[in-house]
This record gives sequence, C-alpha cells and structure tokens, in this order.
Amino acid sequence: MTVIKQEPNNRESDFLTELGKHVNRWVAITGYGSDMETIVATADSISEARKVAETKGFKNVTFLKVPPTDRFFVPSIPAKK
Repeated sequence: MTVIKQEPNNRESDFLTELGKHVNRWVAITGYGSDMETIVATADSISEARKVAETKGFKNVTFLKVPPTDRFFVPSIPAKK
C-alpha cells in the first residue's frame, strides 16, 4: 500500500476550517472540486440544506454530511482477483 502525504494549500486549508464549523450537519457546496468551492447552506438534514440553498438561488449544489473531526471514513475499492 502506498501512502501519499500532501499538505493542503491555503485555499484547501481554509475550506477544511470552514467545514469544521459544521460537524454533524449537512452542507450544500457550489463549485465542488474546483477552486471556487463555497458552502452556501447548512442544516441538520439534507432536505433542509436543499431548501436553504434553493432559497438563496443555488440549485446546482453538492451535499456533504460533515463527519466528526476525530474520525473519518475512507471507502476502499475491492482488489481485483
């Protein structure tokens, strides 16, 4: 197994800090995966986050439930046989 260590750049670090303010909540993000990632709504449920985002005029968003900062989950891809 190869482990790649890469420190986040300033923009990524700022975004991670902002995500940390919304632990255990759903966030609606515009520009997901780009340099323009922005949290536009947050709520206790995905449907509430969608309503808030749409009320603000954002319809093309990505939703993410922010996990606790003391643990994380990384899905693995099964090895081919």
